[in-house]
Amino acid sequence: MTALHRAFTLASLCAVSVFPASRGWAGAPLQPVAKACVSESAKAVTKSDPQIRSSASRGLAFLAQSSREWTEQHRCFGCHVQAVTMEALSVGKKHQYTIAPTDLAGMVKALKMGVTAGGHTTGVAFEGSAWARYDQWVGNNETNELLRYAQELLALQNKEGAIPDDDRRLPVTGGTLETTFQAAQTWRQAYARTADEKWLSPMRRAEHFLVQQSASFGSEKRVYIQDINFALLGLLASGVTRTEASAQRLIKLLIDRQNADGGWSLDAGQSDAFATGQTVYALKLAGHSDADLMVAKGIRFLVGKQGQKGEWQTYRSHQSGSEKAETMWAVLGLVTVDVASLSVSGLTDGQHVEPKMTLSVSAADNQGGGIKQLELLVDDRVIQTECGGKLSYTLDTTTLESGKHIIDLVALTDKGQRSVRRFTVYAGDVFLTELGAQFDDKSHASVVSLRNIAPVSEQAGSVELELYSLKSGSSDGKNEAKDRIFVSSKKGQSGGLSFSWNGQGSDGKALPVGRYLAKVLFRDAAGKVRQSDSTIFFHGSEVTQRAQFAEVEGQIALKTGSGSANTLVELVDKAGRVVQSTRTTEQGNYRFKSVDQGQYRVRVRKAGFDSLEQSVQAAPAAAPAKASMSW
Repeated sequence: MTALHRAFTLASLCAVSVFPASRGWAGAPLQPVAKACVSESAKAVTKSDPQIRSSASRGLAFLAQSSREWTEQHRCFGCHVQAVTMEALSVGKKHQYTIAPTDLAGMVKALKMGVTAGGHTTGVAFEGSAWARYDQWVGNNETNELLRYAQELLALQNKEGAIPDDDRRLPVTGGTLETTFQAAQTWRQAYARTADEKWLSPMRRAEHFLVQQSASFGSEKRVYIQDINFALLGLLASGVTRTEASAQRLIKLLIDRQNADGGWSLDAGQSDAFATGQTVYALKLAGHSDADLMVAKGIRFLVGKQGQKGEWQTYRSHQSGSEKAETMWAVLGLVTVDVASLSVSGLTDGQHVEPKMTLSVSAADNQGGGIKQLELLVDDRVIQTECGGKLSYTLDTTTLESGKHIIDLVALTDKGQRSVRRFTVYAGDVFLTELGAQFDDKSHASVVSLRNIAPVSEQAGSVELELYSLKSGSSDGKNEAKDRIFVSSKKGQSGGLSFSWNGQGSDGKALPVGRYLAKVLFRDAAGKVRQSDSTIFFHGSEVTQRAQFAEVEGQIALKTGSGSANTLVELVDKAGRVVQSTRTTEQGNYRFKSVDQGQYRVRVRKAGFDSLEQSVQAAPAAAPAKASMSW
C-alpha cells in the first residue's frame, strides 16, 4: 500500500512526529520525536458539561439494579429487559463508564437462560443483538453465544430478507423492522469476530428488506418513529453509511420530527424519553457528534427529564414494562457520550476522498477536565499530533493506494483516557465492497453478495458476475481460473446486491461440488471496467467443505491491544506463491477457507509497519489453523 505523504513540518513543540528517527515510510522524511504534550496545554480548551455523563451513570446504575430485580422476581429471560440492558452496559463499557462486573455477570446469566418468555423469534433477535454488543465492547469470552444466535437467525430469515417478529407489543417490542435490525447487528459482529463470509449474504438480504420497507415512509408524522429508527439502525448494521441515499432519507425524517423542546415523541404530542433516547442513539451510530445541534438538544432533553433515582417516567402505555423500556432507551442515548466529544469537519464516513482534504477537529472533555492532545491516524499510522483540543490538517490523498482506508481521530484527556472517532473512506475507483460468497442450504445455490457504494454520478453503469472453474493438478494451479462457467449482470444501483448460481454450467449441466472463483466487475456507462474483485468459494454444504479442505484464521493486533482493521493478509505456500489474500475485519480478524492440506506462511503487510509472518499447518476435518500476530 502506498503511504501518505506527510505534508506538514514540525512547526512547534506541540506537533509530534510519527516515528522515531530510525523509522519512516515511503516518501516521508524522517523527523525526530518532539516533546510530548503536557496537561497544562489543555487548560484553555472549552469543556463540555460533566452532568451528561453523571446522568448517564445514574441511569446505568438504576437500569442494572431494576433489571436484576426483574430477573430475580420472574426467573426468566424477558427479551427487552436483559437484552437492552446488556446493550446499554456494553456501550457504557466502550465509552468508559464505571460498570460493575456483577452487573454484567447478572445480565450474562440471564441471557444464558435462553428464550423463556414471549415470542421465540423475537426473543432470539433480542438475544443475538445483545450478545453482539457484549462481544464487540466487553470481550470475546462469550462468542459461542453470539454465534449460536447468529446461526439460528439464519434459519429464521425469510426470502424477503426479514426476521418476522412473533411478539409485537408496542412500544416495548417494535415488530419486524426491529427484529431484522437486531439480526443484522448480530451478523455484523459475527463477521467482525470470525471474518467468515457466510455472514455477509444475510446482511445483504436484510438490507434489501429494510430499504424496500423504508422507501414507503413519507414525510407525514403518521409513520411510527420506531420504524424509522429501526430501519436506520438496521441499514447501519448492514454496512450502509450516512453518505448513502437510503440512510440520508431516514436521517432527514428523524431530524424533521424533532420537537421544539429537543425531544422526540412515540405518539403525536409531547416528547418522551423513550423516543428521544432511541433517536439520539440512532443518530450517533449514523455518525453525528455530540456537538451536532439535533443531538445536543436531544441529550439536554434527556438530562432534564431524569428522575431522582436515575429513571425516566415521561411516557405511559398499557404495555407492561414500557416505563422500564423507556429508561433503557434513555440510557442508551446518553451512554453514547464518551469521556471526550470530538467534532470533525471536512470528513464524512463512507465518502470517496478528494485530492486535498482540509480537516478541522475539536475536542471537549466530558468529565470536567481538559484535552491533552489530539491525534490524526491514517491506516493505524499517526500523521499529525497537536497539543490541546484543536487540530487542523490538510490531508494529501493523491498517494493513497486505491481502496479502503481507515482514518481515526483520537483525543487524549488530561487524565490519560482516549476517545476515538473512526471514519472509513475510499480512494480511487472503489465501488464494490464486502464481497463474499456462500452456499445457501435453503436454495441449494451459491450466493455471491456485495455492496455497491458508487456515487450517483457513477450509477449508470453495471455490476457483473463471472464464475470460473479452477485449474486442477499441482498445488500451484488450484487457485487459478480456468473456464468461465457463468455470467450475470445487474444495474449499477447503490446498496446491497446478490447473485445466485444454481451450480449449472453454461451448457445447463450440473457441475460438481467443489471450489470455484467468483469475479465481480464494475462497468461505467461507457462499458469500461473501473474495478474488479474476486473471491474463492465452495459450491456445496459447509460440512462437505470442512471435510475436504482446511481453514486458517487469526487476529492481527496493534500494541494498544486493539485489532488492526483493513490490513492485508496473504496465505503463502511453500513455493512462495500467494494462494489466497484477504483483509482483516474491523476487529482485526481474518480467515481463509477452502485451503488445501499443507504447510503455509501467513504474511501480514501494512504500509509503515514491518511485515509479519507465521507458519501454519493446515488440515481438513480439523479445527482451523491459527496464526495471530501483533505489532
